[in-house]
Amino acid sequence: MDSRTPFEGPFDSDEAADAVADLEAEDDVAAAMTQELTAFLQHNRDYVEEGAGESALAICCLVAARISGIAPDEAAHHWLDRNPFTVDGELRDLAVAAFALATRPRENFLAECYGPGPWEVFTAYLEPYRLALHGEPQELPEPFVPDHTDPRRAWLQVCWSTDRGSLPHDCAYQRRSDQLVQAVNDSRLWRAWWQSSGLQEAMLFGHLGPGSYTEQTSRGRTTAEAWFGFEHTHDLGAATPGQVVADLRTGLSRLADHLRLDPLPGFGESTP
Repeated sequence: MDSRTPFEGPFDSDEAADAVADLEAEDDVAAAMTQELTAFLQHNRDYVEEGAGESALAICCLVAARISGIAPDEAAHHWLDRNPFTVDGELRDLAVAAFALATRPRENFLAECYGPGPWEVFTAYLEPYRLALHGEPQELPEPFVPDHTDPRRAWLQVCWSTDRGSLPHDCAYQRRSDQLVQAVNDSRLWRAWWQSSGLQEAMLFGHLGPGSYTEQTSRGRTTAEAWFGFEHTHDLGAATPGQVVADLRTGLSRLADHLRLDPLPGFGESTP
């Protein structure tokens, strides 16, 4: 972690992201959490080392969110949607102890990075997670109500990438994708279709090129995400426009299936 740029939430650091990604690869998530928190408590009693507190906090907050269903972080809702697991008494007790250790104000690398004032702000942000771990009462957040009254506000965002990073903004594939996404966002038919999800935004992340790619779809509290990959490259010559339509439809279809939405509207009814 860069001590000059403290992060806002428990899933925002590189260490936290790596920890939850490693858990996602496990067959038994709860067992992996138990193992990680046990190791954290054993090795950080005297001083919470750099990276250790961030990783443990992320795991503790996922446990807490699973218990209560309350999480200030959209990332937690998405992760829990993709990774079902059960919290037993042992895991809960470990999470309570690990959370307390990771948030203590002294002998803690993370607390030292923040300093007293910002550290208090950070731990206050984590309070819903602490309350859930301890089984203390807390007020449930108001049900989320999306706002689709402004037609200029996009509900669909699409990002394409390759092994080299994001697609060049001026390549034919990206230009055609931008046209389609803009047309879909401007379409009343498509907006009405999306409103039935009860969410604000849909975010599609497509990877182009050969090789294996982990595909996943999830629903958060306010957004939905789909991550998917295609074997073809973005440079398809004359076939590019049609392939972009097919790829975008594939991503949206997977999202619709996960959210149990009606079949997709036709692109021809809303796109150039």
